[in-house]
Amino acid sequence: MKINLSQLVAGKIDLVEVHFSYTIDDENILKQYDIVEATPFHFSGKIYKKNEEFYIDADFSGVVTFRCNRCLNDFKQTIDGKLFSNILISDNFNEQEDEKNLYLKEDILDLSTIIEETITLSLPMKVVCSKECKGLCASCGANLNETKCNCNQEKIDPRLEKLKIFFNKDKEV
Repeated sequence: MKINLSQLVAGKIDLVEVHFSYTIDDENILKQYDIVEATPFHFSGKIYKKNEEFYIDADFSGVVTFRCNRCLNDFKQTIDGKLFSNILISDNFNEQEDEKNLYLKEDILDLSTIIEETITLSLPMKVVCSKECKGLCASCGANLNETKCNCNQEKIDPRLEKLKIFFNKDKEV
């Protein structure tokens, strides 16, 4: 996403309204966050000059379909956030050395990297359909949100299993 800011830099206008959409298409991000599908994220905001410095201030929103980490069901969640950053003017910069700042090069601002980073940082680290999600049964794989399984839920450490037999003998005596 590139935006021409030549009129703003020249002082002909005070601000540039920005309205655009961005779609996540990076396979690594989709897999890492268990994203099944994502609608385009809609950005709306402005780029302006204040005290000889340039800033971008925009809000964004989009709907993402995730796969729950506990029960593996798909669910939709709205992701909202804010993009705010200062913009530095420089023709001599190394993009790989300074990834945290936005640079205006020849009056063109490339927002691709910061948009993707901002969206990624707004995604949940643990993707769960609800706080009450019970997940899947470790023994039979049943979805515990939908059904109750009859599996033995008693978990005994195999190293201590002989103690159970020992204590059961004492009860019989």
